[in-house]
Amino acid sequence: MEERDIYEILKIILSKIKGKKFIWRLEGSSNLKLQGVPISVHDLDIATDAEGIKIFREMLQEYIIKDSYREDILSDALLLDIRGFEVEILNRKPDKKRLNMFDKIKIITWRGFALPVLPLVYALEFYKSVERTDKINIIEEYLRGKTH
Repeated sequence: MEERDIYEILKIILSKIKGKKFIWRLEGSSNLKLQGVPISVHDLDIATDAEGIKIFREMLQEYIIKDSYREDILSDALLLDIRGFEVEILNRKPDKKRLNMFDKIKIITWRGFALPVLPLVYALEFYKSVERTDKINIIEEYLRGKTH
């Protein structure tokens, strides 16, 4: 997925949820990429809460290809196809505060969009808690390079 693909997908999502006030943030590789980390993005991942998943479900219904409960992560999940790319929206439960990290959201401006992201220091904490060594190494390497 190229940056222009990410832009087009976000443009669609943001236009559909315009005016709605609820908690959500980017996560996964797209979260890292939009904050400057050189990483490949294969899909777009979004974290939200119970209210947010309902809003996404309603506003993006034409793109939903699967609406399920993921036992592996104990989360409601929407799988969407937007412009031929996969978008996954997860309901991060309040009792999973160490994973939802909604209190750590920061708004960044990327290509004119105001986007809620998980700052890299907290993304690193998240990946450590779920033992994703590949992402841990990429973020740590990027942060080391920024401090030199």
